[in-house]
Amino acid sequence: MKEGSIFVDTKKLPIIKKKVRKLEDQDDFESRRLWKDVTHNLKIKDIDAATEAKHRLEERQRAEARERKENEVQWETRVFHEDGECWIYDYPLLKRLGGNKY
Repeated sequence: MKEGSIFVDTKKLPIIKKKVRKLEDQDDFESRRLWKDVTHNLKIKDIDAATEAKHRLEERQRAEARERKENEVQWETRVFHEDGECWIYDYPLLKRLGGNKY
């Protein structure tokens, strides 16, 4: 492929709506639920409020991590496992579709 050529023209791709559970049906630590205040404020273009919501969330997560460390409580994951310094998702799309890795 030569430099400057288009690999994928995303403007020509169809928009596919995400299929996700409603926020009230999600668990407490699911990303959409955790980040809902940040997302809402970004949608209404209130960057200051989004930044503050992000800061509150991240500080809460840091405090929870400190508390777990002080109490020697191991964080239990549900859908990821640690592989060295990396985290691997346990249910990748190809695995769910029954396909090969490559």
